[in-house]
Amino acid sequence: MDRETVKLTLLAEALEMNWNSYTVYEPLAELESFLDRSTAVKLAEALKSGFILEESVEEIMGDGFFRGYLAGLMLHDDSISLQKREEIARILEDNLLSVLKSADESLPSVDKFYGKAGDYDKRFFPLFEDKDKQRSKSSLRENLSLFWYYSKDSYYIPLILWGNELASFLSENVDKQGLKGETAEKLKKIMVSAEASYPMSEAVRSLVGFQVPEAESDTSSQLPMLSLIMNKNVGAEEIAELIESITQYSVVNLLYAPVAMTRSDIAEERERAREIVFRVFDSLDNSILAFVLNGGDELTINGSLYQIVLQYDFPKLFDRLTSLMEMLNAEFADAALLAVASALIDKEETKENVESFIEYLKAFRYSFGLVTAGFLLSSKYELEDNSFATEIMRDGKVEESDYDFLLGLARDFLDDLELAYQEMITDYDHMGDLEDVFEELEEIAEPFFASADDSEEVEYSRAPMYTLINAVMRNNDLDDAIEAIAAYCDRYIFNFEFMNTLLYMPTQNMDAVMQHLLFSGEMAVDFIDDVADREDEAYLMSKEESPSNREYLNLIEKYVEKLIDDKNYRKASRVIEAIDPYVNPEDLDNLFTSMTIVRWRTKDFENLRIMLEAIDEEDDPKAIVVKALMNYSDKELDAAEGIMIGILQELPDFIQYLLENDEPDEEDFDRADDGDVTYQKKIDAKLLAEEFREDWFKLKGGKDWLKKVQRVFDEVS
Repeated sequence: MDRETVKLTLLAEALEMNWNSYTVYEPLAELESFLDRSTAVKLAEALKSGFILEESVEEIMGDGFFRGYLAGLMLHDDSISLQKREEIARILEDNLLSVLKSADESLPSVDKFYGKAGDYDKRFFPLFEDKDKQRSKSSLRENLSLFWYYSKDSYYIPLILWGNELASFLSENVDKQGLKGETAEKLKKIMVSAEASYPMSEAVRSLVGFQVPEAESDTSSQLPMLSLIMNKNVGAEEIAELIESITQYSVVNLLYAPVAMTRSDIAEERERAREIVFRVFDSLDNSILAFVLNGGDELTINGSLYQIVLQYDFPKLFDRLTSLMEMLNAEFADAALLAVASALIDKEETKENVESFIEYLKAFRYSFGLVTAGFLLSSKYELEDNSFATEIMRDGKVEESDYDFLLGLARDFLDDLELAYQEMITDYDHMGDLEDVFEELEEIAEPFFASADDSEEVEYSRAPMYTLINAVMRNNDLDDAIEAIAAYCDRYIFNFEFMNTLLYMPTQNMDAVMQHLLFSGEMAVDFIDDVADREDEAYLMSKEESPSNREYLNLIEKYVEKLIDDKNYRKASRVIEAIDPYVNPEDLDNLFTSMTIVRWRTKDFENLRIMLEAIDEEDDPKAIVVKALMNYSDKELDAAEGIMIGILQELPDFIQYLLENDEPDEEDFDRADDGDVTYQKKIDAKLLAEEFREDWFKLKGGKDWLKKVQRVFDEVS
């Protein structure tokens, strides 16, 4: 998703939240005299039109979120004098630091996060020496602070809307003296908080299920550090010292920008970046360096190790290098070995030194990365002992093409780093580009599927308004929240997250909700033509990677279920067939299950039997029930019984609910709402029974057979 699309959407949400008193943010009146009125009017009008905002243009322009966002863009407008931009930056800096100070003051103690006093000592630091324990405790608290910033919209809205622009401007214009004392502390606070936007959006969603807008990518989040490196008034030594001073932050990829810059096509940039990497390596002991690298990603680790092996005398480096590699997370091990092997090959190391590394490799369990690294080095240096080659032989021999292919595979990370650096530079060059902003606002009015660079993957163009939904739910009682979400469904018909949210709310006017679902679903299905009509092959980015695609597909899945519930099987089938070719395979489960139901109920048994071959006990219970129905219909009663027994092992009440001998009571529902798994299974069994009761009762002898299966289950259990 384009970063400005996400930020503009968040700005529109923030405006709504301010006007409805869901959040309170000062108007930043000091900025008014710095903002160009004609630009502000144009932006406010475009926002009002693109997001159907109900407030006036003047009210939009007077909002603190609007002023802060526009001021952040202005920081990178070279047509504005540096003095004026520095005054704008001071206002934004003071305000953002005040917000972060408020966040820090509201952060619960670490003990409160993890129980009574001392609990977290035992949980996180049982093996730490006293000298390391205090630093580690501080690191835990500071990382919790970043998590806290992105857990509350009043903190993360300004960070996302202009934090990156502000941190990048400050980094771009600081000098050596600015990296000392109070100025440095302010810069580090804002830089780290802004760069955390990318990892924290995923961390918060994974840990607490709270959706934070994903405005920054892995590369755009690096712009503050990239800006600092680009600043020729600051030496590599000062930058390395700054990195060393913030190594306690495990979630910020501190070395990504300098490591990526080592792949620049400008020699001066390459050498400056390499100097920073080497200074950091020289100044940190392995435990801290491993902490920093593990907090990054595979590209950063591989690029760092590659440069280090190229630069240093290998016999002197060997012990430290192998110790460092053993401290890296296991998931990075194979790729790290390939990076070291690539560097040794490019370095033209002595055969004796390579042999020592080969002997080191033999001490570990063989893996793809280890075997490949060993094979490449043995082949390159023509070592007599080439035992690794036997692991990759084909037809008893190794082809020359195997070496070339595997070397290319081992060196892929270098191309990836080069591409990452190019993306950083592109993001850097476009920072503050108002024309880009206005183009985005023009496109926002009409949804479409956007391609990610040259990829075949496409993404639905409307960024989900999760922040506004969360604010509505948090600040209203249930009836008012339902009314507000329903109103947003009517206003933002292309933002399917409102419809998806409403479907899970206990409204008394369910008929109106279902009518809205039919309208939204049909419209959503029509949008797939944008993908189908493309000349080049295209498919939807996965739900996991794209929040907007997740909402789009979730809506279509609910629409198909509604069509099935209405017995409109022909239309349900047409919808699935229209969408299916463009859905990522990992997102097909729900549509696949719905199609099994459609084919069962339309008696399309030939195609159904083919589908059922792919179903096992791990699949959706609905699909498993269809398989049992088909087996029963085909008089394969033993197979059908085995399937039903398997279902009963997970949902023991299923057949009793099918036969209407029993049903959950109010207490069961309440305890399920409280998270009791046993009672949730009762509710799941009831819903499954209601879905398929008519199917079983239509089958000759179905009721009696179900009673028999229940008796068998009771006997064996």
